[in-house]
Amino acid sequence: MQNPYAAPQAGLEFPLEAAGATRLFAWNSRIGRARFVAYTFAGLVFAVFYFAAVGAVGRALDRYYIPGDMAVWGHMAIVFLAPVLALVNATRRRLHDFDVSAWWALFLLFPIFQFVFLIYLLVAPGTPNANRFGPVPPPTERSVLAAAVLGGLALLWLTVLRSP
Repeated sequence: MQNPYAAPQAGLEFPLEAAGATRLFAWNSRIGRARFVAYTFAGLVFAVFYFAAVGAVGRALDRYYIPGDMAVWGHMAIVFLAPVLALVNATRRRLHDFDVSAWWALFLLFPIFQFVFLIYLLVAPGTPNANRFGPVPPPTERSVLAAAVLGGLALLWLTVLRSP
């Protein structure tokens, strides 16, 4: 007869959880701080290149901005939507890293909370283990880290170092 109070004989070691793969256009996953910065600046870089391309084509065709021209407004709406969607997607995925709902992203609509909320997204670490939104994000590659640093330097140049 076996002792019912004996220690269990099963192995209780849990395997280490593998980091999840990160996709650029995923909607429901987690990203870390560096990817948040890099993905946000990716939308801004897209907008800048799109503005430059539209301006170059318009200049080559001798077509300039006319306030009532609906084609120009359509291009501007596309350019405006790209960085906004990139920011919404990155913010949603960063909030998933904290194991909170993406509804917290509505704080970005209020100018009083924007700065503090974005600083919190940049500084606070995510949950260390898997949560309801997925496994731990993979370690940051050098390319993502380089994109985040270049984006931060570009933002610094655009805001602080420009002369009026």
